[in-house]
Amino acid sequence: MFKRLTYIFIAAVLSVTARAQKDSEGKIISEPVIVADTTAFTPGKAFTVGIHFKLSNGWHLYWQWPGSVGKPLTIEWELPDGWKADDIQWPLPELLADSEGGRFYGYEHEVVFPVVITPGEKPASGSAKITAKLDWLACKTECVPGKADVTLNLPIGSPAPANVELFTKWRALLPQNSPAPTQDVKVTSVGKQLSVRVGGLDKALGVEFFPLPPANFSGNFDYGSKLASETNADGARTFSYKFESDLSGWGGLLVVKDADGVRRGWYVGGENSGAAGGAPSTAQKKSDEIVGDDGGWNPFDDIAKDIASKPSSSFLALLLQGFLGGLLLNLMPCVLPVISLKIFGFLQQAGEAKDRVFKLGLAFCAGVFAFFMILAVAIVALASFGKTLGWGEQFSNPLLLTAMLGIVFLFGLSLLGVFEITLGGGASSKLSELSSKEGPGGAFMHGLFTTLLGTSCTAPLVGPVIGTAITRPGAEVFALFAAIATGLSLPYFLLTWKPAWMRYLPKPGTWMVRFKQVLGFVMLALVVWLLGSLPAKSAIVMASSFLLVLGFGAWLLGTYHDSRWPLPVTIVLAIAGWFQFVQGKVNIAADTGADGGANAEGVVWEPFSIPRMREALEAGQPVFVDFTADWCLNCKAYENLVINTAPVTAALKAKNVVTIRADYTNRPAVIDAQLKKCGRAGVPLYVLFRKRGDYWLADGLTQGELLKQINKP
Repeated sequence: MFKRLTYIFIAAVLSVTARAQKDSEGKIISEPVIVADTTAFTPGKAFTVGIHFKLSNGWHLYWQWPGSVGKPLTIEWELPDGWKADDIQWPLPELLADSEGGRFYGYEHEVVFPVVITPGEKPASGSAKITAKLDWLACKTECVPGKADVTLNLPIGSPAPANVELFTKWRALLPQNSPAPTQDVKVTSVGKQLSVRVGGLDKALGVEFFPLPPANFSGNFDYGSKLASETNADGARTFSYKFESDLSGWGGLLVVKDADGVRRGWYVGGENSGAAGGAPSTAQKKSDEIVGDDGGWNPFDDIAKDIASKPSSSFLALLLQGFLGGLLLNLMPCVLPVISLKIFGFLQQAGEAKDRVFKLGLAFCAGVFAFFMILAVAIVALASFGKTLGWGEQFSNPLLLTAMLGIVFLFGLSLLGVFEITLGGGASSKLSELSSKEGPGGAFMHGLFTTLLGTSCTAPLVGPVIGTAITRPGAEVFALFAAIATGLSLPYFLLTWKPAWMRYLPKPGTWMVRFKQVLGFVMLALVVWLLGSLPAKSAIVMASSFLLVLGFGAWLLGTYHDSRWPLPVTIVLAIAGWFQFVQGKVNIAADTGADGGANAEGVVWEPFSIPRMREALEAGQPVFVDFTADWCLNCKAYENLVINTAPVTAALKAKNVVTIRADYTNRPAVIDAQLKKCGRAGVPLYVLFRKRGDYWLADGLTQGELLKQINKP
């Protein structure tokens, strides 16, 4: 009994409980502690510490490669001088499933992550302080990021075993050092399908296989797809996995369960073959998915210096550039879906009085200008506090993005004839009637709305102007944004100033009913696209629930349009839905892993890392950086029509170009800083570094120009 109490006392001394991790209701999820397998340390002699998690029912942590979206534990160590910590050792995981059918690898209830610590050879006195800065993600129906510092004070002296039972249990669940029980393991990767055949094992044994990707892979399982497993007639097991991206070089963890239910595992194949402690996978490295300036040479500093050394463009030249850029913005994919609404309005107005058509056109242009002036006010106001506003920032704010989702969704339902919208000027616009007339208020809101959605991305010429504008005095900021607004609204002004030009547009007719409904589906497609920009699957579910409430309210308005009660009921539903499903829920942290991996044409995207870029350039490898975002339609268009084409991917491979994806979806500060060094405030932006001091910047791409720049000596 005394001995047992002694071990309990030692365990209490050698572990420090971190601040408990809690869910959104304040309930405890986990309380990580750090424990050691020894009571003291000897200089130069390694020992093991363990990060011990106990999890509440239903919650889980992730293995070194999660499978579906997730984030494994990462540790940053603070150790005495001369000490070192090895990589995390990963116990055998379990195949788990979430409520939406996604498959992932992780741990439930309890887990210990051992790490070998080697003290320095220099003798020490007293005790040593070991601090582990933990970063992890715990998930159930929601995901909660966890951060904690756990500290262990270990005295120097004659070591004795500690926490024996705990370490014995979890060491038995680590991958084995011994050879695997079979060498008949064949891993085949074809496209986005991974097949693993395991032969040479008794049929009575349970067999599992947990795939591990090569180091430059950062995709996930094809969400919701089933993981196939079957036993062949000869006793061989075949496992099949579908992925979002494709890449060769796979290995994995082979786990065999005997008749007594004891599980043992071995790393086989790929880059992890023979890695007893588990070679760090891409998932581990995701903690470094965005690596900023580490004090070394930053390639983007060269761009910033060049921009600073060049004589600045005259203000008149910037105004002209802003005007032309605004004009080009009308042709960008991010604006086209909304412009279709205005074209429909022009078709309706074609037969109306000239002065009325002109007034509606002016109202629309006023909406465009109003948005840019609001943006200018925000930039000037923030500048007074030393802050800046990013172009398209509303798309990286989950709450603002959800509000826009609601607006677009209601527009779509109205175009499909679900309910009636009344928009200013005292004119009711029943979308089921071709004779409806839009009021000035409606035209103004259309202009505002078109520009709001159009700012998800920049157009050629617009990017440099916006980047310059945010550094200019207040009056010049307003003038530059007015120039962009003038270019964007000019086509609509001309069409309403000269209504006779509308005769070149199709004549109004019954076909417009169907066209209007098609535009409704365009709006709903826009909703689907914007949903993909939310930070997590759970946020998408919450936002969709909010849209369902809005949809019900819209149906009430359309069905009982002759009554007064549907409008207040709908407003109450919208407010209640917002606080029930959106407020505090759609901003749940997403997996911070980089959106990398290989596309079907073979472009392997690496996460943004300045040290990686420096390393490649110093080794003579060119670097291509794609500043992109999930909500940027222009970015997606350039990726699909230019980058992901066979000639470009072949040229990138031939020149051994390192391809870096700078994901601006949630506006990370590191990437925002590099954009500013390039004189930009938004995406898309493309930078090709051929060597130090030799680079090419582009706000838009053509295949011919990109190939020319890649192949340039």
